[in-house]
Amino acid sequence: MKRFIKTAGIIAGILSAGLHSGGLLAQTELETRQVALSQNIQIGDRIGHIRFLGMLELPDITRNGMRLSQLSGLAWDDDDGILYAISDKGGLFHLRPEFSGNTLTGLRLLRAIALQEPGKNKPLKRPYTDSEGLNILNGRNGRKGDTELVISFERVPRIMRYHPDGRAISTYPLPEVLNDAKNYANANKMLESVCVDTSLGIITTPEEPLKNEPGGYTHLFSLSSKSWRYPIASGDRLTDMECLGQGELILLQQTYLHAFGQITVALKRAHLTSEPSSDPLNPETLVTLDSLNGFQIDNFEGLTHHKGKRFFMVSDNNDLFVQRTLLMYFELLEE
Repeated sequence: MKRFIKTAGIIAGILSAGLHSGGLLAQTELETRQVALSQNIQIGDRIGHIRFLGMLELPDITRNGMRLSQLSGLAWDDDDGILYAISDKGGLFHLRPEFSGNTLTGLRLLRAIALQEPGKNKPLKRPYTDSEGLNILNGRNGRKGDTELVISFERVPRIMRYHPDGRAISTYPLPEVLNDAKNYANANKMLESVCVDTSLGIITTPEEPLKNEPGGYTHLFSLSSKSWRYPIASGDRLTDMECLGQGELILLQQTYLHAFGQITVALKRAHLTSEPSSDPLNPETLVTLDSLNGFQIDNFEGLTHHKGKRFFMVSDNNDLFVQRTLLMYFELLEE
């Protein structure tokens, strides 16, 4: 009997710890709502070079002290079947999407964690909490449990490597031009996106061009100090990018001024050469969505590759009740 009581106590303690930490034992079926992309677009329809496969509005809830809002980065772990998301306030969320066929129909929250300070069991504190870009290491190698996350930040520009439980592993050295906060347009326009290319390594870019950029251009940077000139119109922002391998990128580009203004979201494809040229990149526009044309879009800031040619995209609701956290699912179509 004593052994039974002791064992029961241990199990209860494990359950309590799992629930308190937002662990897998505390997973929650989120009360999502299916949202139409527009009145004229049905699930399965084609727009430009993508096929719409569903969009969910996520609830604004708090788990383990982390609010499921201001989501700005996504990464898919194919080995463990987890969709990671980060918030602008240093929150890391483990999510599990649900499907009917190829249509996104639901979402489970598995875990909510605060990103920790390097070498400490303490959550990041301002101004170090503004996590923006997210990508993954070892997410498709056929082995479970060895995933690492690559995260880029604003306010204090840096790129860090994390365990999925929020523990910091290391900080990557930045090229000199990106390491100096004075070179950015402002503190909220720093390292918005990051991805890991199979041949070029880690690629990153600021949300808006650096102060010394000529009009109409920004740069994509590798951590080995290579850079590629990218054309961008005044007012446009690069909010995320996904490396597909061998220099191929899908870029999320948008205009967004405020919650009551026009929003345009564009997905573009570019190819980075192993040795950058003085000529600018010539990105291909895959699709453009404009709120003035009836598209029910929001401040999309996160993008990740799922399976095959399918992708997730998420919006940052800025913690405003008039905005929504939208998780969109789509397929990239080839001619």
